[in-house]
Amino acid sequence: MRLPNGYGSVYKLKGNRRRPWAVAVTVGLIDGRYKRKMLGYYTTQRDALDALSEYNRSPYDLDAAAITLAEMFERWKAYREKRNKPASPLYLSAFKHCRLFHGRRFASITTMQIQEMVDAAPSPHIAKRIKQLFNMIYRYGMLAGICQATQSTAVELPKAPKSKKHRPFTEDELRELWDNAQEFTARLALVFCYTGLRPMELVNIRREDVHIDERYMVGGMKTEAGKDRTIPIAEKIVPFIAEWYDAGGEYLLPLKTRYQSSIIYTFKSSPLSCIRAHLPHDGRHTCETMLDNARVSKRTIQLILGHAGRDVDESVYTHKTRQQLIDAINMI
Repeated sequence: MRLPNGYGSVYKLKGNRRRPWAVAVTVGLIDGRYKRKMLGYYTTQRDALDALSEYNRSPYDLDAAAITLAEMFERWKAYREKRNKPASPLYLSAFKHCRLFHGRRFASITTMQIQEMVDAAPSPHIAKRIKQLFNMIYRYGMLAGICQATQSTAVELPKAPKSKKHRPFTEDELRELWDNAQEFTARLALVFCYTGLRPMELVNIRREDVHIDERYMVGGMKTEAGKDRTIPIAEKIVPFIAEWYDAGGEYLLPLKTRYQSSIIYTFKSSPLSCIRAHLPHDGRHTCETMLDNARVSKRTIQLILGHAGRDVDESVYTHKTRQQLIDAINMI
């Protein structure tokens, strides 16, 4: 079969070979002569012709095809660092769990092999990181012209078990907190329960961002939905917030609780057993539960807690919208 000029060639090698059909592709024209490189070796002539046809439909850098997964990972890391977005240690750790494939040619890795890496991960969290890592490496590869498609999109993640780490305060425990509201740790727990703040969010709230008379604070972190959000102050906890505010200082919380580890220690060393049985983050789950029990709309709950899914920006936080959040928090 005669192939078009510049298309490449398929020919059979001599001898008894397992893959006797060779494919050479055209990669340039030098002094009027075509320059060729070997694409690969195939069992049948049909396989060889199909490979040549596929290459001509989507030509790629044959030298890049020899890059190993480990080399591809290093290129991706360097690319991230150049853009001032260094790879997270979580992804460095996830890559270590793929060590059996580090020396494998990146172009030869299949979706099923990535699935095997994900399935072999010691936890659902690491499995998720491995898939995310491959997604990012493939995106880089397509930008760099090293690959034309991603092999990781169809990879399935294991079902994560429902976390039992956090649990809301019960009604009896909340009553005990209110009965001992003169105790600092009880007040701290109640602020978590009636704001839905993460521990580090409360730690980082500056005094200048607290508006007691208007019954709201500005703070938040972690996601775009959570950053710089309006945090309504429930009437029940106004005395606690006001006391901390009146103490002065750059931040709302007293100095002794200016670190997340300090808040955790404060909970563990509380004289109240109902607090020692919980983590500070449990207050956030308590707030969400109480808002849901009060039949507050899901959208309002998202705005108060700063959950992902927020589709409005700060420009629409009118007085009316802020008041709706305050009214909602006062329902619990």
